[in-house]
Amino acid sequence: MRRFYTILVLLVIAISSNAQDGIIDGVVVDSVTKEALAFANIYVLNTTLGTTSNENGYFQLKEPNAGQNLRFGYVGYNSKDITYVNKQLDTIFLSSNKEELNEVVVQAPSQDKTIKINGSKSKGKLGISNSGDDEGAHIFLRYFPKPSEFRDKAAYLNSAEFFLFKGIGGVKRNYIFRIRIMRLTEDDEPGYDLIDNITLTGRPGSKILVDLERERILIPENGFLIGVEGLQIDQNYIRTSKLLLENGKYKELKRYGPTFKVVESKDPVYYLSRGEWKKMQMPVPAMNLIITN
Repeated sequence: MRRFYTILVLLVIAISSNAQDGIIDGVVVDSVTKEALAFANIYVLNTTLGTTSNENGYFQLKEPNAGQNLRFGYVGYNSKDITYVNKQLDTIFLSSNKEELNEVVVQAPSQDKTIKINGSKSKGKLGISNSGDDEGAHIFLRYFPKPSEFRDKAAYLNSAEFFLFKGIGGVKRNYIFRIRIMRLTEDDEPGYDLIDNITLTGRPGSKILVDLERERILIPENGFLIGVEGLQIDQNYIRTSKLLLENGKYKELKRYGPTFKVVESKDPVYYLSRGEWKKMQMPVPAMNLIITN
């Protein structure tokens, strides 16, 4: 009994400390199974505030102002917006969009015709990271049309190969990141996910081959988006630096790995930051794809 009260007191102290430091917390779970959603994205819209939940779905976030909107997102789930009103967020329930996901899985690949898309060639050595002047995970997506070789046939994404940038002076250890494969809407924006959660691990300078044959990802007629999602979690933390602002004050910037290799392209990148999608002209994630029928 004494041990129970000791744990309870420590928990109360921890919660009180968070409140005094202007920190709010909560946990993100599946609305049906109640299972924790590891590495869910949390953003305070129209601000630089954001974070990523840990492997148990738990997160901490700098307290926003009352009335500001928080957006919670996770691969394969509908995003959820909540207007912040008090210090206690408790449990955030997200609903799966698997009904939409299942609509595109209609048959098994025959694999009698295969093509390879080489999207990793570049003269320069370029990289993009999950770090910036804003907090929260960043997603970089690249558009690929359905290959003309499969114009009148079903086409499936068989595998994808991603590259982590070696960089200079970086911390060489394993980093965790997520791949995202999404449908493109009629409004030319990222739609729902074509796969469930897939997280990968890699060291700077490595290439990671992902076998997607079992996923049976049917490529939509208008093409698809594929890319990488950085995770701002403890395992990926590198260091904190200070940025001098125009007003003479300093802002702390937390740097997270990994850095992804990118290649120059005439096509734009679809970029998620601060909870909103943007279409920008910048280098796109390097990758090689194998597509079959």
